[in-house]
Amino acid sequence: MEKFNIIRFIEELVSLGERQGERETEAAKLITDTLSRRGVDFSVQEFKTDIPQIRKAQLSADGKDIGCRATCFVSGSISGKDNLVSSLIPSRYLIDYPNINFNPSSEVISSSNHYFAPSVSVSKNDLPLIMAAKEVSGCVEVDRMEHGSVNILVGNRDNPKRIYIAHYDSIELGAIDNGSGVGVLMGAIMAKKDDLDDDLYVFSGNEELSYDHPTYWGHGFRAFEKEYREQMTGARRIIVVDCVGNAKTNISEDDHIRYLAFPIENLDALKEKIMVIHGDMESLMEVYHSKKDDISLLEESFLDEAVSVIDGIDK
Repeated sequence: MEKFNIIRFIEELVSLGERQGERETEAAKLITDTLSRRGVDFSVQEFKTDIPQIRKAQLSADGKDIGCRATCFVSGSISGKDNLVSSLIPSRYLIDYPNINFNPSSEVISSSNHYFAPSVSVSKNDLPLIMAAKEVSGCVEVDRMEHGSVNILVGNRDNPKRIYIAHYDSIELGAIDNGSGVGVLMGAIMAKKDDLDDDLYVFSGNEELSYDHPTYWGHGFRAFEKEYREQMTGARRIIVVDCVGNAKTNISEDDHIRYLAFPIENLDALKEKIMVIHGDMESLMEVYHSKKDDISLLEESFLDEAVSVIDGIDK
C-alpha cells in the first residue's frame, strides 16, 4: 500500500467545512474509513453533548449592516458600542458579558472566544465604522442542540505507556486547528501500524464548543478522561497534538498552554506527564477560528517533522 499522504488526508478533512454537528460526524467517518482501508483496528467511545446551533447573527451601525458571526451559547440582543472587547482576552473574564468582540491579530472575522451571553465577532477592520456610529445594535438567535459525538481509539486501551490525543472538530475550516494534529496522528499510526502495543492514539470529538461553563472547550477530552482515567494515570506520557504544521514543531510543558490545549478535570494531578505539541501560535492567531485557516498554511516538511517528534517522545 502506498505511503500515507498526510496533506491529502487533511485536505479531505478540511473539504467537509466547519466540523460541527453533522459535519463533525462526517469527519469521524472519514477517520474511521481511512483506518479501515489501511487495516488498522480501532474502537469508538460514544458520548452525548450539547452544542450551539446558530439561527441568526446580525449587527448594525447607524443602520449599516456589519459582517459578524455569533460567538455565544444563548440568544439575545447587544446594544451600544461600549461592549467592544478583544477576543484575545481569556474568555473566563468576560464569559457572562454581552459583547462585540474582535481579534486584533486578524484581518478577518476570527471567533477566538465564545460566551454565555449574547455576542458576535467582527473584523477589526470594521471597528472604525462601529466606533463612529451613534447607534449600534445586534441580535443573535441560538438553539441548544443535543449532539452524539465520538472519540476514536487506536492501539492499547488497557495499559498504554503513552497516550497521544488530537481533536478533529473545528470552527471554520480548521486546517491548522486541528486538521494538522489529526493528520499527524494518522501519519504516526500508519508509520508503525503493526507495532502499537505500547501506545494509545485518540481522535477526539467535541473539543471546540459545549455548554460546559465556564470551560466550554475540551468536552471530548473530559469524556475520554471519565472512562479512561486509570489509563491516563498509569501512562508515562500524555501527548496533546494541536495546531502543528505551520512552522517548526515545539514541545510545551507550560501550565497555561496545558490548560488551553487539554482542560481535563484532573489536570493538576496529571499535568507533570502532559505535554503539548504545537507549531507557531503567534502566526496561528492571525487566522484562528476563521475562514483563513486553510490548507495553504501547512507545509509537508513541518507535518513530517511533527510525526518524528511525537514518535521520539519518551523512547
